Amino acid sequence: MSLDMSQENSAGLMWPIQRILQDARQEMNTPVVLEEPLEIVVNGLSIATLMRMPGQEKELAAGFCVSEGYVRRVQDILLIHHCGLGHPAPGESVAGEIPESRNRIELRVAEQGFSPPARPEVMRLIRSGCGAADVSAMSASLPRINRPLTVPSTVLLGLGKAMRDDQTVHQQVGGTHAAAVFDADGRIVALSEDIGRHNAVDKVIGSCLFRGVPLGDKVLVTSGRASYEVAVKAIRVGLPIIATISAPTALAVQLAQDRGLTLIGYLRGGRMNVYTHARRVVNEQGNYPFPPCDVQVQIKR
Repeated sequence: MSLDMSQENSAGLMWPIQRILQDARQEMNTPVVLEEPLEIVVNGLSIATLMRMPGQEKELAAGFCVSEGYVRRVQDILLIHHCGLGHPAPGESVAGEIPESRNRIELRVAEQGFSPPARPEVMRLIRSGCGAADVSAMSASLPRINRPLTVPSTVLLGLGKAMRDDQTVHQQVGGTHAAAVFDADGRIVALSEDIGRHNAVDKVIGSCLFRGVPLGDKVLVTSGRASYEVAVKAIRVGLPIIATISAPTALAVQLAQDRGLTLIGYLRGGRMNVYTHARRVVNEQGNYPFPPCDVQVQIKR
């Protein structure tokens, strides 16, 4: 199956999926929200790389710099330059082709109004100069997931509820995200909660690492959006399958495809969308692919 990466629009990136309903499947295209890095450079110093949805890059850079204290006030910004015209925000229209150089913002700030970070710890995702994010380049230092783990769809479809049932803090006060690690039979190995979805993922991974639990044959389930950062965390520790009850981002999907990670979204309501490496999701008989549903949605090739 080939994917036309030009199927990108202001709402997101169209991606082919297999929607699995019990022991049947539908092949279809579905949009995933765009996620790209934005490097912010102030007076020649790269101070941060933000993972963001394209749109309003100048506003994002200015708001970040002022709210984080790098720039004293917006009046101290003498010039703000976007290397490329940028991507329209969802709902906005644009004439002509979408420029590729949209992931770097340069600001010139009055010296007395600039407070550079004492120890700039920048996640370097973009090459020098103005260039689009390259998933292959970004993932070059990450391992490839080659584990032949397979999990029945009926097991996977029950993991969202199993995680929710163990969210004691959320049941008491609400307002928390959760991340849980399960084995291939659907038994919960560890669960963590936090107000931040990334923190919950870090906690549950750390819990397994401290206890010596191998992760190469486990499934990570999270309540938050599957972003690039979450996909990176899973890949770095060798988790072959990550599932979220929410949506993945386009960059997470592309990274998962590149590194061999099975990425599942919308794990709720008796269904799930398998975005990448669906071979790890099998039916009750242990077979892949699934028999098709009665209604087929054809993928444009």
